[in-house]
Amino acid sequence: MLTRPPRPTALDSHAISRRTMLATGVALVSATAGCSGFVDDEDDGTAADLESYAPDGTTLLVHLDIAAVASSDAVDGGVDETLAVLEPADPEHVSDITTRFESRTGLDLLETDDVLLFGASAADSDDADSDDWEHIDVIVDGDWSEDDILDSLEGNTGLEYAETTYADEPVLYEPAADVDDLPELPSVGDHGGGRFVIGGGEAVRASLDVRYGDADPVSGPVREAYDDTRDAQLSVASEPSGSLVPEMYASRTELNLDILEEIEAVGRSYDVVEAGIDLDVNLHVPDDPNAEDLETTLLGAFSSLGQFDEEFDEARDDIDLERDGAVVTVAYVGEADAVFSLLDGV
Repeated sequence: MLTRPPRPTALDSHAISRRTMLATGVALVSATAGCSGFVDDEDDGTAADLESYAPDGTTLLVHLDIAAVASSDAVDGGVDETLAVLEPADPEHVSDITTRFESRTGLDLLETDDVLLFGASAADSDDADSDDWEHIDVIVDGDWSEDDILDSLEGNTGLEYAETTYADEPVLYEPAADVDDLPELPSVGDHGGGRFVIGGGEAVRASLDVRYGDADPVSGPVREAYDDTRDAQLSVASEPSGSLVPEMYASRTELNLDILEEIEAVGRSYDVVEAGIDLDVNLHVPDDPNAEDLETTLLGAFSSLGQFDEEFDEARDDIDLERDGAVVTVAYVGEADAVFSLLDGV
């Protein structure tokens, strides 16, 4: 183990407004995905998508395409305004995910090109508000170097970080001092080619095991739902943590909503457009008959919901419902507020 010399300076942080905007934008989450890994160990690993470094057992994947957000011209004001359009759909269980990331690391995720958050969805957590790294493990791709990241971590924590050989590669960085009496501090794993995993030690090692070892990447319904999302500014996949129909509406309808319990994973794609929001929600169920039942139930539910929400009723004609095999897709382009209330319960 080689101990790096002290690094007295941290990366400059961006304004709190940017951190808050990013947090609320990324917090649009609750979904999931699955598949097999395709990292090529003969190169630097950059041929693989970021999700190929997420370990098996992951139940939440959130991809924020920073470059796409930054280049959007759908609204005036650039990154801040683009992310602000997404703010109303902020799910509470991960609403502070990126602000806590910057607080713990000193690193601003807006300085990267690509961000993938991976970990446990709210449905898998006994305490989603706990102050640990279970929900903020991040794989980043951009212009950060190892020195950039370690400078910031050491400046932010006041501790030196040490390089450790892991999976026969010098790719793991952790605090050099014994910090057992302190809250868990972030570890760093180097995937090569400007890609790093930053988060809890266990999650970082699991991601490195996928990249350099024989461990499997995330697979199953969550990965499938993630792979089915379109390329978007924000893509999310997770296991459902609630009903598609908010409780206040479900209690007022006579529809049988039992089919909603069959949803295995939800994939979401969000783009800010001139009309407001371009949204796809893919609902994955076990088989085609379940999908037929789900489609029928949603048609009735949307009609019923229009009786309770005037804004949603006005937007119903702009909602498209399609079924393809065992996946039912709800698509909408228009004012964001009209449909975000539906997503709060998912």
